[in-house]
Amino acid sequence: MSDSAGEQCHGHIACGTLTVGNLSRALAGYQDLLGQEVVETGRLSAQQTAAWGLNGVSGAPFAIVQASNSPRTALRLIEVPVRPHTPAVSLGWNAFEISVQDVFELAQRLAGSAFQIVGPPKHVDGFTSFVPMQVFGPDGEVLFLNQVFHSDEDTDLPIAESWVGELFIVVLASQDRQRSANQYAHALGMDVGATHKLRYSLINRAFGFDSETLQTITMVQKSRRPFLQTDQYPRSAEQRARPADALPMGNAMVSVIVDSIEQASSGFTALGTTQRLPGVLYRNRRVQLCRGLCRRTFGVNRAQLSLVDMAFCKEYRQRWYLVYSARRLSKRG
Repeated sequence: MSDSAGEQCHGHIACGTLTVGNLSRALAGYQDLLGQEVVETGRLSAQQTAAWGLNGVSGAPFAIVQASNSPRTALRLIEVPVRPHTPAVSLGWNAFEISVQDVFELAQRLAGSAFQIVGPPKHVDGFTSFVPMQVFGPDGEVLFLNQVFHSDEDTDLPIAESWVGELFIVVLASQDRQRSANQYAHALGMDVGATHKLRYSLINRAFGFDSETLQTITMVQKSRRPFLQTDQYPRSAEQRARPADALPMGNAMVSVIVDSIEQASSGFTALGTTQRLPGVLYRNRRVQLCRGLCRRTFGVNRAQLSLVDMAFCKEYRQRWYLVYSARRLSKRG
């Protein structure tokens, strides 16, 4: 993965982690249908899972994949024991948004495959900049595959350089959307962006709402670069099952570059231990997994400062993971 300052600066999403029931099967789909290339495989080391405070996944097989022409971001697939999981109905990391070159052609390619199209390509209310498609992956992960045509007035959107390009927005399901947006913006030194009301077919379908029901989302971004979309979820939203020392099924973890672990982790509760970890994702950078507490309001436990890589968020008594990838920027003299 590229490590130049122009490609990986504070607020840049480095990786989205997905848990799968069978790594070989999942890899076949991501390679054959989504054109991803494997850049690293192995088993999670005791050092890494101890750094996370998640010894239950020690030794789990994993693979990191990315688009050939979009080396700035990656997806990490981790094999875990399968647990019952219904996509799009639980709080926490809800979806990963990825740029694609031709969403209509991709829809034809995915038809009848293990990737279930639950939201066919269509324009979104009030937007001309992209056409999204909503997909459930083979293990219940949720992907928004978006063909971008141009940037918005206040946000830069990436036009795909590969058949399926880079991860550029992570989606958080919250029962208190505005407080969640404020929390992430404050902790990560970002800005709370625009709030939109739109016919959101994924949420409407998941909870049995009328297709014309308007849902509310709020964006968080770093200057003009998007990072987070917070979705307002209803009271009936579920808590995704997760063993105490392992990962939830589906969209499980997000990695973001920060300038300082100290500043970023101060808005969360640190878990595990801060360590330098090897591999294409970390490149011997320091890693810190943190947790935020969230019920109807976002209660924050202060944590010690450091240079980052992993942070962990908990939505409404359910644990989710936000990974911070940190590197030192050279001082300007």
